[in-house]
Amino acid sequence: MTTLATAPTVPLFDAPPRRHRPGGAVAAALAVVLGAGAVAGSYVLAVLDPAGRALDDALLRAATGLGLRHEGRTLLELVGVPSVALAVVALAGVALARGRRGRALTVVALVLGAQVVAQLLKAGLVRPDSAEGNSLPSGHVTLVASLGLALVLVVPRVLRPLAALAAVAGTGLAGVATMVAGWHRPSDVVAALGVVAATAGVLTLAEARLPGRRRRRSA
Repeated sequence: MTTLATAPTVPLFDAPPRRHRPGGAVAAALAVVLGAGAVAGSYVLAVLDPAGRALDDALLRAATGLGLRHEGRTLLELVGVPSVALAVVALAGVALARGRRGRALTVVALVLGAQVVAQLLKAGLVRPDSAEGNSLPSGHVTLVASLGLALVLVVPRVLRPLAALAAVAGTGLAGVATMVAGWHRPSDVVAALGVVAATAGVLTLAEARLPGRRRRRSA
């Protein structure tokens, strides 16, 4: 008969594997579709369409007219390479401390991958009838949103609601700051959120298909 003394123990930082939930794959696929749709919709409706472009510009003028350009730029200067790199290392460290090596890699891939996608889109898309360079999507909002989502992914489940609130607040503040500073239009902010959502969905689907992960689920 198995007793407490002979029963196998489970390490504190390595929870027993959970059963595969098809709903997780569905949610990840939905994130990819909605994220890509947000990017495409922002570009078509707010850049290619003249009426949408005029509304987007009007909203930008209203934001910059608040007289908070200096404050917005000061806040955005905090989102630089050193601070982002430190945040990524810290978040990956939390994941490693909890025995989640795969999650640590996901955090790094999420932040870097989302930023690469954002910069490729910004370089590849054009604004018709404008001498300005394309600003969609916002790189700053992409960074803050991806870091916020990474925070939600690495903390224990009990802390995720608080982490989600912090992520939403930080991302919202970054989005507003880019607009009042005159750096980005509302469509740029929406597209950045779409990039992060789609990237997270792709990584989630890829992580679920890893051979090692499938073996742990079937063990």
